[in-house]
Amino acid sequence: MSGLSNAEAALLGLLADGPMYPYQIEREVKFRDMRFWTELSMSGIYKLLRKLEKEGMVLLKSEISTENRLRKLYSISNMGMEALKAKIKEILSAVEHTRWQVDIGTYNSHLLKKEEVRDALEKYRVSLEDKVKGYRELIEFMRGLNCTLNHLAVAKRPVFLLEAEMQWVDSFLSELGVKDID
Repeated sequence: MSGLSNAEAALLGLLADGPMYPYQIEREVKFRDMRFWTELSMSGIYKLLRKLEKEGMVLLKSEISTENRLRKLYSISNMGMEALKAKIKEILSAVEHTRWQVDIGTYNSHLLKKEEVRDALEKYRVSLEDKVKGYRELIEFMRGLNCTLNHLAVAKRPVFLLEAEMQWVDSFLSELGVKDID
C-alpha cells in the first residue's frame, strides 16, 4: 500500500508533468475534466498541497511575481514520485467495486408496472447513447491535440463501459418481455 489517497495520487500525477502554481493545477483539473474521474476540488487542492508538503511528497518554492506578489510553485519530490508510482501500480492491479444508482431502481423495479420499467429503461438507454457520443467526440478532440495514449485511454474506457451497460439494458428489457430488442 502506498498510503496515498486517490485525490493525492491525482494531484501528484499532475505535478509529475512538471512544477505548477496552484492556479495552474486548477486550470489543468478543469481542462482535463478531472473532477469527473478524480476526487479533486478547488479547495481540496490547496489542502492537499499543504498536507503533501508536510509529508515531504511535494516541494514548495516561493517566489515574487513581476506584480510583486508571493507565488508558490509546487513540484513533486523524489519521495512523492516513489509513492505515486506505488499507488499507480496498486490502482492498475486491483478491481474497484463501482456503485451504479440504476441498481437501486433495478432491484426495486418490481414495484412498477412492466411498461413503466420499459419506458424508464428506454430513457436510460438513450442517455447512455448520448454519453457514448459525447465521449467519442472527446476522443476525436483529444486526438486532434495529439494526446498521449494513456490520456486517450481515460476517455476511451467509458465508451466500453457504457456500451456494455447498453447491452445489459437490452438484455433486461428482453427478459422482461415488454419489448423486442433488435
